[in-house]
Amino acid sequence: MEQQAPLQISFEDLSYTVRVRAQVGPSGGGLLGRLKTIGSKTRYDDKIILNRITGTFRPGRVTAILGPSGSGKTTLLNLLAGYESSGTVGGKIWVNGRPASGASIRQLAGYVNQDDVILPTQTVGEAITMSIVLRPPPLSSMPPNSAEAAAESRQKHAEKSTEQNSGDNNAETDAEASPLPLPVTIGGRAPPKSSVDTKTEQRCTHAIRLFGLEKCQHTIIGDSSAKAVSGGERKRTAIAMENVTQPPILLLDEPSSGLDSHSALMVMHQLKAVANEGRTVAAVLHQPSSEMFELIDDILILFEGRLVYMGERAGFVDYLAQLGHPCGMYSNPADHVFNSVLYDHRLTKHMGSQAGAGERAEWLAGAWQASPEARQLQRLVDRPELCPISALQFRRTSSFQVQVRYLAKRAARNAVRNQLIIRIRLAQSIILGLLIGLIFLNTQNRPVSVQRQNFSGALFFTSVTQMLLAMLSVVNVFSQERLVFLREWQSGYYGLPAYFVSKNLVELPIQVVLPIVYSAIAYWLLGLRSDGTKFVLFTVVCVCMNLCGYSFGLLLASALPDMSTILAALPAVFLPFLLFGGLLVNTGNSTVWLRWLQWISPVKYSYSALSVNQFSGYVVDGQAVGDQYLDEINLGPFSTGENIAFIITITVIAWVSAYLALLYLTNKGRGKMVNATKRLQEELLGPPDQRFAQPNAAS
Repeated sequence: MEQQAPLQISFEDLSYTVRVRAQVGPSGGGLLGRLKTIGSKTRYDDKIILNRITGTFRPGRVTAILGPSGSGKTTLLNLLAGYESSGTVGGKIWVNGRPASGASIRQLAGYVNQDDVILPTQTVGEAITMSIVLRPPPLSSMPPNSAEAAAESRQKHAEKSTEQNSGDNNAETDAEASPLPLPVTIGGRAPPKSSVDTKTEQRCTHAIRLFGLEKCQHTIIGDSSAKAVSGGERKRTAIAMENVTQPPILLLDEPSSGLDSHSALMVMHQLKAVANEGRTVAAVLHQPSSEMFELIDDILILFEGRLVYMGERAGFVDYLAQLGHPCGMYSNPADHVFNSVLYDHRLTKHMGSQAGAGERAEWLAGAWQASPEARQLQRLVDRPELCPISALQFRRTSSFQVQVRYLAKRAARNAVRNQLIIRIRLAQSIILGLLIGLIFLNTQNRPVSVQRQNFSGALFFTSVTQMLLAMLSVVNVFSQERLVFLREWQSGYYGLPAYFVSKNLVELPIQVVLPIVYSAIAYWLLGLRSDGTKFVLFTVVCVCMNLCGYSFGLLLASALPDMSTILAALPAVFLPFLLFGGLLVNTGNSTVWLRWLQWISPVKYSYSALSVNQFSGYVVDGQAVGDQYLDEINLGPFSTGENIAFIITITVIAWVSAYLALLYLTNKGRGKMVNATKRLQEELLGPPDQRFAQPNAAS
């Protein structure tokens, strides 16, 4: 196996600007001011998020990005990870001296978001295994003792913490560090062993040991409605899912936020172990404790989008003293820089005004640029690591077949573990079948006028419910999975075609079985024609309408951002189908310029198919009452088969539209990375920038 080359990210004069809507007047202009702007052209101003930032992230070191909220920390990380595409980027970025961009760094880097988005029904072990299977690690050697080193580090810290805090009964810390197994598991025991190969199992076990997840590896992730793993375990799982792919660069956005001090320190120990493998680790940290601060190698501090320090932790306190802000012997330097350097804690208004903060940021940035430490940083940028980048270091994705197979298994497992949803949908079909059957029980034995009315109402009700209930079930489930899909797609787990195919492979059998259950109950209770062929056609129409509703629900959930928007749009989509469904309005005699709407209504085609199936050739007491009724309601000239064909056509159109909506969503999220992977990799595999003519000296 080829040994990984150490990778160094360097950036110089890095800027990021976004356009924001200009305010009207000093306070927005009030209602009158806003009314005056109606119809006028909107004016936008440029807002500087990052202002000429220069720095470097070196291999084998943990770099912490610090700064108050709104200083540009996450923007800097997202920019380097290729997740910012809406603004204007300036400056230069290099990886080992090769010109790079955020999109190209994304080919090498693992990225852990601040909010952990993981499918709730997965266990910790399954989530890590999925990352290994769908994103195979680079073909390079794995350090054999990193897990043991991290475990030893955690053990020493735990013994020290026990001695110092023997009387501490903090409940949240106990939940993180408790030796007792967590109560939420799958069936109270570990799930059966999956058919993954030995190498995958070894990598999964390695990651679980490295991040201290042994006690919760068979526990489901859970969500806000069904708690399972703790916050610290969830965060460590998210980090493990990225680290297990062994990216040479690991970027993390606030990995310790929301955790108690013990869990946050545990995360830092694990990041230190990752850096000790020779990889580049950079993380945005929010108020690190003194113990966490000691584990940091390099510090980058941003204030109001400006760089005020970038250098080794060992020289940080001395630099603050040079500025006239010495740090007390027993003070946490991270707290000191916030309370006494960036802001003055003696002020009545701690934050000060925005203008005052800007002036202080400008002064601190100027002091930094004039310092010897800034010149030392510039030398590091000018003399980067120049080792060639290996093609084996690029992040990989498994084949389409592997993706479909694994995602289908995961989707099936997710459906099985959401048993309540399946039971409710099955009970829904049974209850509706019984309800409609009992309401119109034995209609065939009643007078002709009653038969016509009851059969028409029952058939129309069937058409509407089969489509509407399928739509509602899909938008409810998929709108929740949409965020998971987007996060996993952006992280390179799988492609859109594999996800779409696997999703439909699992959902389609459910959408077929439920209308069959409904038809088997309702058809015979209604007293429809006792003909096997007629029953089969009735069932086929119900299945087609269920699939049609499923495809429209998938389209709405793919095109619209959240459940509230979907529920607002659903009536506007469905009510026209209902109005022109053939029962409420005689579509043959409706308003001429609106009459065309009937031909895009799947409810109309379904009601027509069911009506023709029931009334065509229907005879009562020797009278052809069925054909006469069909002429009266004027549903159109199409046969049952032709109407079914139209339903299928509309279903396919909605299906394709749902795929295109997801394609637009993913392309928008990826920005300039679309279809550019090969070009981006070629840039990184090329020679160093001519600026770096001299070989890299030991830095």
